[in-house]
Amino acid sequence: MKLGIIGLPQSGKTTIYNALTRGNTPTTASAGRIEVHNAVVDVPDPRVTKLSGMFNPRKTIYAKVTYADIAGLEAGSAKSGISGQLLNQLNQMDGLILVVRGFTDENVMHPSGSIDPMRDADSMLTELLLNDLIAVERKLEKLIEERKKGGTDKTLNARQTELFEKLNKTLSDNKPLRSMEFTNDEHRELASFGLLTRKPILTVFNMGEGQSAPDVAGTRQARPPFRCVDGKTRNGDRPTERGGCGCLHGGIRHQGIKSEPHDQPVVRSAASANLLHRW
Repeated sequence: MKLGIIGLPQSGKTTIYNALTRGNTPTTASAGRIEVHNAVVDVPDPRVTKLSGMFNPRKTIYAKVTYADIAGLEAGSAKSGISGQLLNQLNQMDGLILVVRGFTDENVMHPSGSIDPMRDADSMLTELLLNDLIAVERKLEKLIEERKKGGTDKTLNARQTELFEKLNKTLSDNKPLRSMEFTNDEHRELASFGLLTRKPILTVFNMGEGQSAPDVAGTRQARPPFRCVDGKTRNGDRPTERGGCGCLHGGIRHQGIKSEPHDQPVVRSAASANLLHRW
C-alpha cells in the first residue's frame, strides 16, 4: 500500500511524514519544487506479534506501508492540468493524506497570508477535482474525434463515452469520483486513467495546542470516519465517499513535534496504517 502525503507549503507535511516513518527528512520549504521522499514502515499488528511469540519463527514479517511526502501541489496547479511529473507521483498512490494547516505561527508564513483550514482544504480538494475534470473532458473530445474519423471499435467507443459522460456530470456537480458506484468492468476500464478523486483521501487538520477542531459541518469534509480530539481518537460513521478527516493536536509543525510525551503515540497512530486501513 502506498500513501501520498500532500498539502500546501508550510502545512506540516514533512513533520507528519517524519512522525509516521520515524525519519529526519529536512522540513525546509520546497518553494514550489516537486520533491518526493519515500519510506517503507511496518504496520503494527498485535496479532502478528502474539503469533510470533507463540511459534517463534526465524523471521516475523508485518504488513508494510509506503509513505511518500510529495511537495509541489499548490493552489492553481490544476488550471492547465497538474504537471506530468507530479501527476505521475500522485497516480502511483493507493490513497492520499491531505495535511491542512490550522496552527498559527508568525515565524512561518502561510502562502495565502492567513490561516483558514476550511479554505485550504477546499482549495486542495478542488485542485484534484479540476485535474480530473480536465482529463475527462479531454477523453470525451478524443472519443468524439474517433467517432468522426471512423475505423474504431464502435461498441468500445460507445461504452467509454457513456462512462466518461457520467464522470463528467459528477465532477461538474463538484463531487469526487469516489462518491460514484462502479461495476467491476468500469473499475477495469478506469484503472489506467489515474483519476485522482477516485482515490480514498484522509484530510488531517494540523492544529496547535489548545485549538479546537474546525467545524466541518456542511462542507466536503463532513461525516469523517474519526476525529482526534485532545489526543483521543473517536470512531464515527464511515462515509460513502471513502474519505474523511481528522485532527492532530499538540502543535505538530514544520519545526518538529511539540506534543507532550503521552500524546506522541496518538500522533503516530492517528494517521497510521491501522487507521487508514479502515477506508
